[in-house]
Amino acid sequence: MVRFTSAPVEEVLPRHSPRRPSKRAQIQKQYQEALRSAVLDNREALVVELEPDDKALTIRNRIKRAAELLGIEDIAIRRRRDRIIAFLPGTEPSEG
Repeated sequence: MVRFTSAPVEEVLPRHSPRRPSKRAQIQKQYQEALRSAVLDNREALVVELEPDDKALTIRNRIKRAAELLGIEDIAIRRRRDRIIAFLPGTEPSEG
């Protein structure tokens, strides 16, 4: 037979820990902050050094998405050897 009891709600409900953003959201936030700091705040180029296991297209897409979320419509993104460089047109970095 089923037994019924009562208890205060606070004692029986599961405790919710604060929800953390997903790893993807955390990475995207890092790209937004880096892009904002370099390009918008300092009018410099954002330089991303590629690691051997990084995919250039993935990095480029992350930069493009961060720029969209920040409202930067005219961002230029170039690959120079093992680096991805993002900048505003008219401030193109020299070869180096």
